[in-house]
Amino acid sequence: MVKGILDKQAAAELGVAEMTVKVHRHNIMQKMKVRSLPDLVRMMEKVNTG
Repeated sequence: MVKGILDKQAAAELGVAEMTVKVHRHNIMQKMKVRSLPDLVRMMEKVNTG
């Protein structure tokens, strides 16, 4: 997600269905209490930069 790749590309790299990527992203967003993909990306960038 942070790399900006599409769900379809992520699924191909991971060897899973595109829907699996979408479901996992949705679950992560719920657990992290973020409402949008840009908010999730910003949060992940903060975590990765310390």
